[in-house]
Amino acid sequence: MKRFIDYTGEEILLSVQTERHIADAHPEIDFDQVLAALKDPDEVRKSSYRATSILYYRIKAAKRFICVVVKICPDGKFVSSALTTTKPKTGEVIYVRES
Repeated sequence: MKRFIDYTGEEILLSVQTERHIADAHPEIDFDQVLAALKDPDEVRKSSYRATSILYYRIKAAKRFICVVVKICPDGKFVSSALTTTKPKTGEVIYVRES
């Protein structure tokens, strides 16, 4: 189990299974990008699809974002996936990095 600290100082856990899933399903993402999205996101939103998930976004390139999906559980916060997307999904904005 890997441990990361997000921009608020909260601990986020990454299981071996999830790490393997990200490496297999989304090989364009490396774990330095996951760490950067958690530690210094450009934007953070509550998921409109799943109330127990938070989406951390970091700009990767023009019109491409890294999205790290974090699930909130009673025993902690866990990375459930990471992917690239063309824009942030709908959902309540929690945080936007100042320019």
